[in-house]
Amino acid sequence: MIIPTKLIKAEWPPDAGLKPGNKRFDELFESIKQNGILEPLTINLKWVAIDGNHRLAAARLLGIEQVDVQIWTGTEMLL
Repeated sequence: MIIPTKLIKAEWPPDAGLKPGNKRFDELFESIKQNGILEPLTINLKWVAIDGNHRLAAARLLGIEQVDVQIWTGTEMLL
């Protein structure tokens, strides 16, 4: 399912050490810049990112307005 990045809520930074300027984040940023997001983010029913916060942050910094997500209901994954 493709949804606008602005609708997804996220805790930022999910890992205080992994943000712009950190080598791992910058590598992820460059990968997404070149290849796009290759794996869907996982959100819950309240539209909160539960997996993919760093991908979401990189997407927003790159101006990507829509991302592919899967929804975790608490018991099953909806694609």
